[in-house]
Amino acid sequence: MSLLSDHTWKLKYTPDDGDLVKGFYVPALECAVRYDRLTGYFQARALTLAVRGIEGLVRNNGRMRLLVGCTLDQPEIDAIAKGVELQDQLQVHLLANPLKPGNQREVQALELLAWMVANQVIEVQVAVPCNHARQPVPGLGIFHEKAGIIEDKTGDRLAFNGSLNETEAGWSRNWESLNIFRSWLGDDPRVAA
Repeated sequence: MSLLSDHTWKLKYTPDDGDLVKGFYVPALECAVRYDRLTGYFQARALTLAVRGIEGLVRNNGRMRLLVGCTLDQPEIDAIAKGVELQDQLQVHLLANPLKPGNQREVQALELLAWMVANQVIEVQVAVPCNHARQPVPGLGIFHEKAGIIEDKTGDRLAFNGSLNETEAGWSRNWESLNIFRSWLGDDPRVAA
């Protein structure tokens, strides 16, 4: 297994630097024992773009943890107020969109996601907008943070933030940027232990 510090990471990545998946995502995941990601949106197809990196994560006995945004409509909020457990209502909301893959690529993406969940390689949690009393609220706001931390077996961390969602378009088609922070240089408090 290679280490994060074995690579020369740029301080910022944009499409001007080439393919973000090949230049950053795959090599970072190949070193990873942990990948923590905050994102407004997530698509399983993003996983298939980086399958070589995910193979490295699995080989390293690593885990991926995602916190993704979600919104609830007023009827769902009302149901919660009537005593329905938030987790149950979220499940209803998320299951309202049936898994009907449109093509073979989507089938493969969903199979990879299902395998990762079943083998405890990935954990996905949903962030719901709440008021100060921690009650879900409808509205225009969503959890839309975009950041990540990748850690290798030595505890070195590569942190990033930018405009990129954990989606196929985010990694491969949109004009996105990532700012990179490296813990092993010892001069950046954003990745300190």
